[in-house]
Order: sequence, then C-alpha cells, then structure tokens
Amino acid sequence: MLWDDEPLPEVPADILARVGQGTDSGDIGDCERSALQRVIAINQRLYRRAWELERKVEELEAHGQAMREQIVGLVQLTRRLGYEPSTKQPR
Repeated sequence: MLWDDEPLPEVPADILARVGQGTDSGDIGDCERSALQRVIAINQRLYRRAWELERKVEELEAHGQAMREQIVGLVQLTRRLGYEPSTKQPR
C-alpha cells in the first residue's frame, strides 16, 4: 500500500456538526462529542505520521540503491586497474 497514492482523510464537517447537534454545554453528550473529536484528531495524526514514515522509507531505499551502484562502480574500477577488492572485514 502506497500512502502517497491516497489523499489524507479529512473529517467531514457534517459529521462534526451532527455530533454537535442536540447537545448543549451542560449535557453529558459533550464528553462523548469531545472524545470523538479527540479520537478523530489522533487518527489523523497517526495517519499523517505513517505517511511521513513511508516517504522516509522510500527515500532511504533510493539512497541505498544509489550507494550500491556506486560501490559496484568502484569495485569494477579497481578490477580494471588491476587490483582485487579486499574481503577483509573493516576494523
């Protein structure tokens, strides 16, 4: 699933308006309404963070691929110059 293919979900205003209808500031329903709004806000933040992390993973994969290509090029260059690349572990 590619996060960037989907637009970020927005809470429709009619849902929030429907939640707010029929309650006044002294009603017990206010607790439920504010809880719903908090849950929606948390869900949006989590979705946005997941999207950001997906973008970072894609970026790091691209950088990793570029580094692999550079290493292959350097190994080929050293072989053309007559050197054999070392397999010794770095310290």
